[in-house]
Amino acid sequence: MKTILSAILLVAVATLMLTACEYSGASESKRPPQSEVVIAANETAAMARLRVIVSAERHYMLESGGEYASLETLQGKGIMGDPDRGKLNNYRFSVRVKPGGFEATAEPLKYGISGIRSFYVDESNIVRAADKNGLAATASDPEA
Repeated sequence: MKTILSAILLVAVATLMLTACEYSGASESKRPPQSEVVIAANETAAMARLRVIVSAERHYMLESGGEYASLETLQGKGIMGDPDRGKLNNYRFSVRVKPGGFEATAEPLKYGISGIRSFYVDESNIVRAADKNGLAATASDPEA
């Protein structure tokens, strides 16, 4: 489990660095430059936390014989911690169990300040993202 978390953290840091570089070119934005870096960090953390949710769902599915679980169940069983806690906690996370799978979403708590893009992932492990004005992303949004 430590190896998986270490790998996720490493991917998150690398993504953060790349995303920060991508945002640094947007000088015509009205937000201060440090805000763009903060938004990039928050978005990267949100994507990393969604990947943790996917890993926790897979773990639960193997133990339960094919069922998926709500976020509360995953936390209650100790499979994962609360994704709304921590340093970069500027996103709201939710999990909806559906027949044969699940959908996890992350929306910025303060659209335009804590984040711009909303994120979606399901059992396929493909993270999708879009500027949804603070609303939930869906399976029809483009890959992140």
